[in-house]
Formats: sequence, structure tokens, C-alpha cells
Amino acid sequence: MKVTILCNDVAKEGFLAEHGLSLLIDEETLFDTGQINATYENAKRLNVDFSKIKRIFISHGHYDHIGGLTRIIKYMNKPKLYIYRKALVPKYSGKKYVGFSGDWTEIERLAEIVFIGHQTHLDGFEIISKINTDVSIIDDKFTVGEEKDTFDDELNLFKDGVLFTGCAHRGVEYVFQEALSRGYDVKVVVGGFHLIDASQERIVKIAELFKKHNVKVIPLHCSGERATEVFKSYLGDNCLIYKAGDSFELF
Repeated sequence: MKVTILCNDVAKEGFLAEHGLSLLIDEETLFDTGQINATYENAKRLNVDFSKIKRIFISHGHYDHIGGLTRIIKYMNKPKLYIYRKALVPKYSGKKYVGFSGDWTEIERLAEIVFIGHQTHLDGFEIISKINTDVSIIDDKFTVGEEKDTFDDELNLFKDGVLFTGCAHRGVEYVFQEALSRGYDVKVVVGGFHLIDASQERIVKIAELFKKHNVKVIPLHCSGERATEVFKSYLGDNCLIYKAGDSFELF
């Protein structure tokens, strides 16, 4: 499996950094689309052929994961777009709107929309969502309409030993444990871990959990420098550092 980072908060020289996440899995699957232009611009520099992308998975409806869709969808050949309906409900961080602000009618015209229900397997990927968690770790500032966003519809993917997380608002440790409880042989965890404001105690416990199970981690986007340093300290070479513009082979 080849993974290419098209959007991340930190980029290699010559590539565009943007607060957001977008991962190209092999040539045919896109996990999230970044915020505005980084996914498109970095893909161009890497000679990515958008017409080969057959499916897009959207982890959740925040602008930094779905916002780039408008920029890139026009270059594709009607890919399947897997998304929860709740991802399109207006979302806020405090008073700031952080949801999708593009033209959904245009997206419907250019993609085959597949609204996810209770499926646990879609198009070659295992779907991990609606996981049990300690809701106290979810920041109260995130709302859907006027209610706290519990991110119960947040989408994570698993395939061939690799667990992909978008932001892991419900806790990367809980996503990981849910994957294990389903019998998935997780060897790598890659994506946003949402640990920038996490307590040191929680970060250390997560590092110890990953170390116990001998998994490799690739922290991106909202994982935070502090958590990355802890993972590097606990996991050594099993904590891999990559940036937007990087490609790497997994197995």
C-alpha cells in the first residue's frame, strides 16, 4: 500500500502546507480533501492523476477535511463519495462556522454520493465509527447547530493492517481499541490524532498503548508537536515523521 500526503499542516520544501488533511491511498482512494487549495496544488506537483481516483471518504464535516473537495472534484470521473449525512449539517467552533461552505449541488453533479448508514465495510475498506468513548475528551466548543458535537459519525478506515484517522475527535486510543475489538490486526495508525490540547497524562497513556501493541504511528495534522515528541520518545523508530508531499509504502 502506497500512501501520499496531499494535505497536512506541515509540508516538505516546494510543497504547500495547509491546516487540514488529505491522504491518497494507492492511486484510487482519497481520504479527506484538505481545506482549500493544498490538495490540488500538491497533487499537481506530484503528478497525481485525479481521473484515476474511484472513491473519496470524508472523515467528518469540518472545513479542513471537506473544504478542498470543491477544488478537485471537477478533475475526477464521477467518483463515489462516501460521507455521513451529519457531515453536511452546519458545524461551529464557538461562534465560528467550520462546516462545508461549497456548492453541494455541484458536488452531487460531479460525484456519486453514497450516504453511509450502518455499514461496516465499504468498497474494500472497513468502516470504524460510532465508537464508545469518554465524551469528556471532546471539546465543548464544537457544536452541530446548538448542540454539542459528539462526533459519533466520524469516519475512520482500516485496510491491510493500516488504521486511518481523520481527526479522531472521539479519541485515537478509543478508535484503536475499537479496531482491535473487531479483530483487526492493526500494524500502523496514520492521520490526525487531535492531541494538541490533550493532557500530558493522556498522551503518555496513548503512547504506552501503542508501544504495548508494537504498532507504528504516523501523527499528522492535529496531532500536535508535543504528542509527536512523546510518541517519538516512547516508540522510537516506530514513530514516523512525514509531511505534505511525502509518499511512503506500507507493506
